[in-house]
Amino acid sequence: MRSAGSAVLVIVALLLAAVAGPSIWMQRNVVDEAGFVQLAGPLGANKEFQDGLANVVATQSAAQLALPPQLQNLAAELIATVARSLSSQHGYADAWAETLRRSHALTFAPTADQNIAGELNLDIAPLVGLVANNVSADVGVKLPVPSEVLISVDQPAVAKTLPLVSAVAGAGVWFMVFAVALFALAVVVARYKARTVVLAGLGLALVVLAWLLGSNWVAGRFVDISPANDVAAQFGSQLGELVKESWQWGIAAGFIVAGCLVVVGVLARMVRRTPTA
Repeated sequence: MRSAGSAVLVIVALLLAAVAGPSIWMQRNVVDEAGFVQLAGPLGANKEFQDGLANVVATQSAAQLALPPQLQNLAAELIATVARSLSSQHGYADAWAETLRRSHALTFAPTADQNIAGELNLDIAPLVGLVANNVSADVGVKLPVPSEVLISVDQPAVAKTLPLVSAVAGAGVWFMVFAVALFALAVVVARYKARTVVLAGLGLALVVLAWLLGSNWVAGRFVDISPANDVAAQFGSQLGELVKESWQWGIAAGFIVAGCLVVVGVLARMVRRTPTA
């Protein structure tokens, strides 16, 4: 009876741990604004993504900026020139970081006047503003900058899961606390404590293997983001690779903990079998 109870406790602990690891990662890197900016920040330095982003910013700048009629032709050429060298412009890094912060806020904390429920959007207004400031300096006329310039990332299925993602991510630490507590209780009630620790370690290794396979699957799903929109598609595919790379620390830590449990269990079993003088 004690063995069966211990086995049930270990299984529940492993299931909680399986959810806890990704949940903690999501809270720190997706739900948290600073974490998301740090995660997606390297996209701004990706050459392929920069080229696509420059084209979109040029198009949106020409469409959104209120240009005086007498400056239409001149400003249009300047906009295209400035946009092509966007990544080398002073202030680009700050504008890209602000773009990520605004986009994160639109996704997780939209204001009452932002009617974007069920949508994912990139707000590139800071980048358009950077172009506008450079063009204004060249033509000597201050160009007004729109408050927001949205690029839709057409993934309604993903958008609908965000409330659940936020809720689960917020509970990640508690999942881990309960997992550790149940594992400790399982060892306490187990008849064969060393064997329980070894089996828990092997079970955790299987959980981490599932994390590894899941990270590959998630990265593949990001590739499907907004295929009709080149910049959004590039954003999705590149972000998927960053997500996969970022989660490697969790996978490595999980395998280390699993290995330590197995080693501790084996050593405890060996010590128990060693005859005393």
